[in-house]
Amino acid sequence: MNRRIRPNDLESPPCKELIQTLTVQWVRAELPVRGLTYADYTMAIRTLLLTTQDPDRTTAIVQAVLAQAVDLQKTAEWVEEELKFEGMIEGADRIDFLRFELEQAESVDDAMLDQYNERISRFAERYS
Repeated sequence: MNRRIRPNDLESPPCKELIQTLTVQWVRAELPVRGLTYADYTMAIRTLLLTTQDPDRTTAIVQAVLAQAVDLQKTAEWVEEELKFEGMIEGADRIDFLRFELEQAESVDDAMLDQYNERISRFAERYS
């Protein structure tokens, strides 16, 4: 049985190296930034790793979101928001959660449908 990743673990190998590697990948994506810093990127990845409790899953999520951000010409803030979303639904059924979100909306507009399509297709083979 694997030991749970704790906040203190994030300051030492192998977690620290993973966080640094993923943060550098985010920086190298050269997405438009409106106020986020390197420290913000690091915090978002640290939080995701604590949520997933799985370095491989964290890596897959960050890389999929970054690939999508580049393809869709999104901002670094969008990446941060989507990493929060991925952490939130970790362990939930993606399709059920996204359908529920649409069903609960007072009205569904093009922006909501675009977001639904982005999130539902994030782990399609194209982004793997």
